[in-house]
Amino acid sequence: NADNINAGGTHLLDVGIGRIPAGNDAQARAIVDKITGYHAPSSLGPWRTELTYIADDEDNNLHLQDAETITGAVTTITQSFNQDKIYLDAYQQESGPAGSRYPLVNQAIINRMFSGNLIWNYTGHGGARRLADEVVLDQDIINSFSNAGKLPLYITATCDFAPHDNPLVASIGENLLLRERTGAIALMTTTRLVFAYSNRVMNENYLKAALQRNSNGRYPTLGDAVRSAKNTTYTNFSDVINNRKFTLIGDPALTIGYPVQQVRTTAVNGVPVTTVPDTLKALSTYAIAGEVISPQGALMADFNGTVYPVIFDKVQNVTTLANDAGSVKTTFPQQKNIIFRGKATVTNGKFNFNFVVPKDIDYKFGNGRISYYTENGSTDGAGATTDLIVGGTGSGNDDKAGPELKPFLNDEKFIDGGVTIPGPMFILRLSDSSGINVMGSGTGHDLVVMIDNDPSRSYILNEFYTSSKDDHRSGEVRFQFPDDLEEGVHTLTVKAWDVMNNSSEATLGFRVQKEEGLKLEHVLNYPNPFTTRTTFWFDHNRPGDELQVSISIFTVTGKLVKTIRNTILSPGTRSNEIEWNARDEFGSKIGRGVYIYRLTVRTSDGHTAHQMQKLYIL
Repeated sequence: NADNINAGGTHLLDVGIGRIPAGNDAQARAIVDKITGYHAPSSLGPWRTELTYIADDEDNNLHLQDAETITGAVTTITQSFNQDKIYLDAYQQESGPAGSRYPLVNQAIINRMFSGNLIWNYTGHGGARRLADEVVLDQDIINSFSNAGKLPLYITATCDFAPHDNPLVASIGENLLLRERTGAIALMTTTRLVFAYSNRVMNENYLKAALQRNSNGRYPTLGDAVRSAKNTTYTNFSDVINNRKFTLIGDPALTIGYPVQQVRTTAVNGVPVTTVPDTLKALSTYAIAGEVISPQGALMADFNGTVYPVIFDKVQNVTTLANDAGSVKTTFPQQKNIIFRGKATVTNGKFNFNFVVPKDIDYKFGNGRISYYTENGSTDGAGATTDLIVGGTGSGNDDKAGPELKPFLNDEKFIDGGVTIPGPMFILRLSDSSGINVMGSGTGHDLVVMIDNDPSRSYILNEFYTSSKDDHRSGEVRFQFPDDLEEGVHTLTVKAWDVMNNSSEATLGFRVQKEEGLKLEHVLNYPNPFTTRTTFWFDHNRPGDELQVSISIFTVTGKLVKTIRNTILSPGTRSNEIEWNARDEFGSKIGRGVYIYRLTVRTSDGHTAHQMQKLYIL
């Protein structure tokens, strides 16, 4: 049978093939919309420099070793990407009625999806319903993803993750592609039972093909990368049957969102980097200058936008825990401790920024790393350098005060005691004269939020902090809480440290209501009384929904004076977008006195609610 997947022969590919396994018009539309929006300006962001690697445990560390081989191969091709390693045996395993689990791995994966990653690479056991015996990915976890506009390419070196040709199996691999807005932009994955060593060969060959620029500085399409990887594997490796079981699920003509332009450092504290590299010492202030260049190395003098630098401390060795009998304690390198994560203006292709090195660095001397991402609304770029030394201590200032903290939920209109949905967006504004500590060096100085003083609801927020543009002394955190908060009253407490290790805390009370129906609270107008202008305010339980708002204003005898209609899209639960100039339908100023108004709100799915209040015109 010429179509037998187990037949002999090599069958080199002339073109790269991809499949979109849509089962109906809605699924087809969902993936087309995702492909269309993938390269839209709104999708530009630092997530395009992030590569994430998940490695299963047990099997005598086979999957960890495979992941290390793959990350090493990527490093030889390019250093522009940040490689985040989530290796299961490096986390504490917990046992429960459903078996062994890695809750911190689950949270790390959800966090990475929220912040975004260009490629998500898994090595280990799996199937159509889940990845790993400890369930690091299943349909429930995928349903919790909030990664619209930051869709990764999934590479899964595991068994039958997306058997698209079996109509009896609804796989999570296919769901990642076909679900609306979130999930994946494409998958390089498997349709049948596969074998670990052969998987590693294909995984490595695919990444080498996908991340290698061609002679004109451009990256290959997904299809070209598949063709190259499969032909390389066919030619140089004997397991051609395993090779056939890997399939591209997605558009083969799509190019992944690799940053095209390049970024480089030009000076540290005014000293050109062509000389001996400067040493970044704890508590000292530094100024770094750089520029955006084309793939050919020319300054892009017409590039005006924003650069996002991330400065890392030295590589640290992480030791695994040997949670299972099939896992052996080992160490692997990880460069994850962040000295500074910032944002700066790029003008005519050049930029500079300042920062203070935290007290919590590793004081031994060694190479740190600067990673850059930049965009100007139409194109982007990336770069990295390890030509700097981190270590020792310098001279600090006499800062003894902790950071100023302003916590909110969903948007900055939220007030203490306000209403929210079960999975709100946590927003934190921070400022400090020295800067914020997000090192994550294990010294107890993490940026942390905890709900109801429950350690099981404690979240480390270091990776979600970004400094304000052109100001290292302030910044913000945006973090999506899980959607399992119980209805009722809760309190969150957030604690942050500055780079001098001074700390502060802040609390925020809130009440959770489920999204069923529509509820309005705190309906008012301000100022009230007023003379010429007032604004209508209300709280609701449908953040992010498109709301049709109607405000009808009556005299006390019931005569309609004015109707105001507006459509609002409020990211939070408080709206104050609608103003009134105290004039009637004909533009005439109405008289002084007391008036009644009815505020009616309709949601996108047809739920309505209204409240009546009084206003006073002077």
